[in-house]
Parts: sequence; C-alpha cells; structure tokens
Amino acid sequence: MKKLLLSASVILLATGAFAQSTTGSTSRFGIKAGVNLAKIHSSGNNEDAYNDNAKSNVGFNVTAFGDFGVANNFFIQPGISLQNKGVKFEGTTSGTAGAITTTTTSSVKSNVMAIEVPINAVFNIPTGESGAFQISAGPYVGFNISGKNKGTTTTTTVNNNTNSSLTSTTSNDRDLSFGSTTDKDQSSIDFGANFGLAYRASSGILVGANYGLGLSDLTPKDSRANTNKYTNRVIGFTVGYSF
Repeated sequence: MKKLLLSASVILLATGAFAQSTTGSTSRFGIKAGVNLAKIHSSGNNEDAYNDNAKSNVGFNVTAFGDFGVANNFFIQPGISLQNKGVKFEGTTSGTAGAITTTTTSSVKSNVMAIEVPINAVFNIPTGESGAFQISAGPYVGFNISGKNKGTTTTTTVNNNTNSSLTSTTSNDRDLSFGSTTDKDQSSIDFGANFGLAYRASSGILVGANYGLGLSDLTPKDSRANTNKYTNRVIGFTVGYSF
C-alpha cells in the first residue's frame, strides 16, 4: 500500500515538472455523482468458480470534495462520499425425472451502502484554455452503514405428457449486519485505493471514471478461519461541477 501511494506521488510530481502550462494551485470545491458497477472479489479456495459467477451490482455514488493546491497543476483532494456497493449472482438448474422437468432460477443481490473518506493526489494536464485532464490516485477508508440481501427463487415444473406447467416464486429478503463477530455478515470497515481519470472543463464541469480497489477483507474478523478473502471492486462513472 505504501509503495503504491509513493510510486503514484513520484509519477505525478515528475510529470508536473515538465508541464508547459499551468492551471495554478488555486483551491476549489465540488460535487460529483454517477453510476457504480460493483463486485465482491474472492481470493482463496474455489476463487475461480466464485469470481466467474459474480456479476456487477449496479448502484450509485455521490461525492463532495475539495482541491487544495500544493504546486502548479498538483492538488491534494480529500472528500466524503456515499457509495453503493455489493454483488449479484444468478443461476439456473434443470433436471428431468420421468415425464417431469423441473427448472429452478435463483437470483441473489447484495446491496451495501458505505460512507467513504478518500484522499487523492491529483495531477492536471492542461489542454489550453478549454480545461485539463486529471489523473488521481490515493487511499480511502469506508464505513458500511446499511445493506440488504434480496433473493428470489423461481421454480417451473413441466409435465411433458400433458404439456402443463406450474410456476412458483419465493423471496428471501433480509437486512445485512456489520461488525467483527461471527453473527455479522460483513466487516463494518473497508479500506483500499482509488485510481481515477477525469476531464475538467474551464467552466468547472467534470466528467470522469474511477476504479476502487478494496484491500481489506470484508469477512468479519472472528469468522476468518478459512483461507478465502473477499474484497470490493468498484468501477464508477461520474459527472460533476467544481468552482
């Protein structure tokens, strides 16, 4: 983690030394919002089977931030953010016994709301008077505040002799709990690193993309007897405004 952040800072500072134009080091504030494509990544036993079946959970993000100039084209950007994370699984099984064919489709969606505090280093690459590209990297710490699992199972039974069918659907929704004990679903704290690319027009309008790489295990501390580690992976797309 320390090596990653140090390398990012060195790259940003070195590039700034060769910039031919500048946007200065004026401080400013802004807000941005957009869409998240989130997954929970597994490493350990049977990780391939888990990761191959994990699908993106579509959510949202809202972030308020400040750009504090420390040098020409170089800023430190702290913020506070509401992030919708999670993962989704879908699967279908089918079997036939005599004249009866049974097909079962299951869907499980995990939604988690988290408050994040990111601190990014941001380097501007000016594009004349029209604006500047922004490259950013830095750590974040997140606090899981609420969540819900939504599960649906649909079973269809077909009698091949009579061509008749019967379909039933059951739901299994429940709230998630967060903490370090074995009765909790996830850890209450998450930390990792952000990497972003954006364009800020001279009018203050921002368009960007961000990748959140979770580094801490989401498994509650008292339940980490197995070798599997579960971490967040989030791709975010945002639009915003800074002034």
